[in-house]
Amino acid sequence: MEPNTRFAREMARKVLKDYSLSDIPTDLTKIFEGLNLKYVELNDADEIDGAILAIEGKPAIAVINKARPLHRQRFTLAHELGHIFLQHSKRDIYDPEEVREQDLFQGKKKPPAEIEADTFASELLVPYDQLKKFEGNLSDVDKLARTFQVSNQAMTLAIMNYWKYGVKKKKKA
Repeated sequence: MEPNTRFAREMARKVLKDYSLSDIPTDLTKIFEGLNLKYVELNDADEIDGAILAIEGKPAIAVINKARPLHRQRFTLAHELGHIFLQHSKRDIYDPEEVREQDLFQGKKKPPAEIEADTFASELLVPYDQLKKFEGNLSDVDKLARTFQVSNQAMTLAIMNYWKYGVKKKKKA
C-alpha cells in the first residue's frame, strides 16, 4: 500500500484550521489540550524519540524524549498527533526495532503510516500558507528553521515541497 501523503497534508491543514492555529511556530499544546491528551517528558529514553501509549479504557498519553533537541521533540509530537488524526491503528505503526532491522538488512522503507505521519507533522509545523509569506527569503534555511522551530533538514524538505507543489498551484491558477 502506498502512503497517502496528500490526505496527510490536507488533514494537517484541517487541524490547523479547526484549532485556529495561524501563528508560527505552531502551538502544539493547543492541539493536545483540545484532545485532552497529555504528554510526558522522559529524561532517559535512549531508544525512542517518542510514542503514543494507549491503555484500554484510559486516555492516551504521548511520551517524548526530553534529551532530544527542541525541534526533534516538536516534530515527534506532531508525528504522534499525525497517527491520531490519520486514525492509524496499532498494526499500522512501526516497531522501531523491526524498522531498524529492515533498514539495515533488507533495505525496506518505512511503512506507509509512518510516511503519512511524517508528512502530517511537516505540514503542521511548516504550513504551506505560512511558508508562502517567506517566499522572498527561502534561501535563509537557518533563520526559517529557527522561526518555525524545526530542524534545518525539515525546513529544507518543506522548502523543496513548497517549490514542488507551490509552483504547480500557481501554474494551475
